[in-house]
Amino acid sequence: MPHPGQRSYVCSPGEITIDVHTEEQWHALAVCIGRPELAYAGSWEVVCEADANGPTARVLEEMFCEDTAESWLRRLTAHSVPCEVIGQGLPWNSWT
Repeated sequence: MPHPGQRSYVCSPGEITIDVHTEEQWHALAVCIGRPELAYAGSWEVVCEADANGPTARVLEEMFCEDTAESWLRRLTAHSVPCEVIGQGLPWNSWT
C-alpha cells in the first residue's frame, strides 16, 4: 500500500515522485528536506502504515512546493533517495 514516501508531489514548477522503501531512505529523505525530526525512532514503521495523503504527506507537500522538481531531483539523488521528475519531459530518474 502506498505511503507518504511512495507518491508524487507538486513542486514549483514540476512534479517529483519519490519511492522510499527502507528506513535508511526515509531517514535520508527527512535530512534532505531539512526535517530530520521526521526520522525519529520508530518513524519508518509509522510512515509505512500512514495514509499516502495524511498529515505526514502534507508536511512533505509543503516542503516540495518550495523548490523546482529538477532541484529536488539533484538534492534527493545526492542523498540516495529514489525519485523521478515527471511531467516536464525529463526522462531522468535516480534509479537508472
